[in-house]
Parts: sequence; C-alpha cells; structure tokens
Amino acid sequence: MVWSETYSTPQSERLVAAACDQDGNLYAVGRAFGTGYFDIVVQKYAGDDGHNVWTRSIASDASLDDVGWDIAVDSQGRPVVCGMVGTTPSTADVVVAAFDPVSGLEDWRELVPGAVANPEVIAGWVAVASDDDVILGTRTWSSATGYDLVLRRYTAADGDVVWARQWNSSGAVADDPRALALDAAGDVLLAGVSGGDYLVAKFAGATGEPVWQGHYAGPPDWYDVATCLAVAPDGTVVASGYSDGSGTGWDVATVGFAPADGSRVWSLRFDGHGESDEARALAIGPAGDVLVAGYCYSYESGYDLLALCYAAGAPTQAPAIAAPPAVELDGAWPNPFNPRVTLAFTLPRPGPVRVAVCDSRGREVAVLADGPRPAGLSTVDWDGRDGAGRALPSGLYVAVVEAAGHRSSRKLTLLR
Repeated sequence: MVWSETYSTPQSERLVAAACDQDGNLYAVGRAFGTGYFDIVVQKYAGDDGHNVWTRSIASDASLDDVGWDIAVDSQGRPVVCGMVGTTPSTADVVVAAFDPVSGLEDWRELVPGAVANPEVIAGWVAVASDDDVILGTRTWSSATGYDLVLRRYTAADGDVVWARQWNSSGAVADDPRALALDAAGDVLLAGVSGGDYLVAKFAGATGEPVWQGHYAGPPDWYDVATCLAVAPDGTVVASGYSDGSGTGWDVATVGFAPADGSRVWSLRFDGHGESDEARALAIGPAGDVLVAGYCYSYESGYDLLALCYAAGAPTQAPAIAAPPAVELDGAWPNPFNPRVTLAFTLPRPGPVRVAVCDSRGREVAVLADGPRPAGLSTVDWDGRDGAGRALPSGLYVAVVEAAGHRSSRKLTLLR
C-alpha cells in the first residue's frame, strides 16, 4: 500500500465514483452528512501521499438528502461531477458542477429539473469530450412519457449549454439509462433498458441528434437490462448486464452492436449456478478482449464474484462454472493432534449431515455426527477414540463429511 486516507462525519459516508488527473491526484464524489441531511461531497487527494487537499459540498436548498453520482477530469485537471439534489420528498434536480483543481471552488453549476428523488439509485453520468466540453447523460420522469433519456453538452469554461436532448422511444415506455460512454469520434452512447429490453442508443456528439438505437431481448423476452458499456478498438459497441433466461434465472448477457447502425453483431450469455447473475462492470483490454465483472448468486454459496473474458473480434462462449459443493469441510485443528481435533464444515442450507472418521485402509472407526444441522458453520470434536471408546493408535486417519449426496474429506494425523 502506498497510502490510505479516511474521511468521516457523524453519519455514514458513501464514495460513489473516483477519477485521477494526469498528475495522479485522486478526485472522489459521493455523499457525506451535513447539517441534518446528506450532501454531495467532492474531494481532492494528493497523489503522492494521499492527504486531503480540499473538500467541497453541494447541498439542496430544500433541506433534503443529496448524493453525487459520477466524476470525470478534463485535460486541465478540472473535476466535473454530477449528482442529485432534492427539491421535494419525491422530486429532484440533476446537478452538474465543475471545480477549480487548485482551490476547489466551483467554476460553474447547472441544474436539470425533472429527476426522481431517489438517492439510492445512480441515474446520471458525466464524460469529457476531446475539447473538454462536458457530456451529461441522465433521465427525467413524467406521467405522460415515463422515464426519458436526457443528454446535455456544456462548454468547458463556463458551463453554457451547447445542446440539450430529451429522447423518448415511444409513448409511456420507460427509457432508463444505466451507463454512458463516448466513442472515438466523440459521439455519445447510452445503455440501459427500454420496454424491458437492452437499450443502446447513439447520439451525435456535435449536435445531440439521435443516430441509432439497438436492442436485445433474452430467450423468454421478459426483462433485460444493460448495466455497463464500452467501445472496442474496431468501434463495436459492447453492452453487458442481466437478462432473463429460460429456466436459468438472470444470466449475464454480453452483446456487441455495429458502430454504423446499431445492428447486433454478436451476443453471448453466461449462466453461473442457474440463479441470478449480473454484470456490473465492463472493459476492453489492449488487444480488444472483452472483460466483464459482476456476480453469480446461488442458494448454496450466496453471492460469488464473477469475471469473464471474451476474445477480441468474434467472441466465443465462456465455459460454465461448476456448481458449489453442498457441503465443505473447511478445516481441522490442530493437525497433527493429540488427543483432540476440531473439525469445521459449512452447510449452504439446513439438513442431515453425517461426519465419520476412517482409518488408512478406509474402514470406518468412529461416527461423530449423524443428524440435522443448521445452515452455516458447524464444528465437531474427535478425541482419537473409536466407536467403542477405545483409544486408537498413532497414524493417518480421514475425516469424511456427507450431506445432500455430496462428500468432503480431510486427512488427520494422530500423534500419541
């Protein structure tokens, strides 16, 4: 570790996003407790030793909870953030603000009305164009059209609006963004969900005009959400997220869209354990490989970390991962032992368990447990005696745990 830094207030703080400038200084945005409510907090930390250079906040005039969502840094080292400031208990404004990198004072601030007051959901993102103009992607809500995509471009120097775009696919269909990216030409890409399907939409960076929209629906055509977005070196727009499968719960669906017209180039699905699987982050490697990170969920092991890598160009399906065991013998201590050893095992769900000890020839010499056990960690002890209470000689033994048709074992060494 090079350095670490902690910032605290009387209530819970939350870091939501971070970015670095060209000198390695770290900028962070999130929320921290202010005068009775949570405020947007923006901070700068020195890259060499991590000391807090400055901390600034943005607070709602309505005395409501606020939160920062995203941050980007332009070529001059100036941080730009977006977030939500409450206007009523149910409505909010999206705020965009730029800060002087040295003093931390605001260079400019703009508000976009029409947001939903939900500080727990990230609903806005910022990116910096090649000329340092600021691109905002967010959503607004109305009873007539539901959620709509909202895009704005601001001048770097003073935050003047270059163009503004509100986009609705049709009627009251909810168009709900979850990620933003810029391609090599400076055009703007938003990914999310529209009408229950993946949505990826492209807008001209210079004017904000819609260029195309791409969609993806899972096999049962139920509910599919793109949560992350990236652009490959060949221009392919790649989105990943979660998608209903046929009897497999949520699957990670990763989809490539053609840069010219948004047509689907390829799509790949990954099912972890037949329950909920979701992509949370997406990146493109130096060679064009598609890297996806997220989680798999199963009743046996809960939430497990997931990382996928698809080859560049024409990706192929990743291999399935093995289902977790129904029982796991976690450890034995001390080992070697004399005269007592403790065995620990984990059950994903409650049920009958049998724990036995066998000698080096595989003959069962003692039964330590045979009956129901709760889910989670359990322990049993063995005193080195057989089922008749006779002390067994020094040697190699094997502890065996069986549950739900699965078996886990560990070698034990008894030294007298």
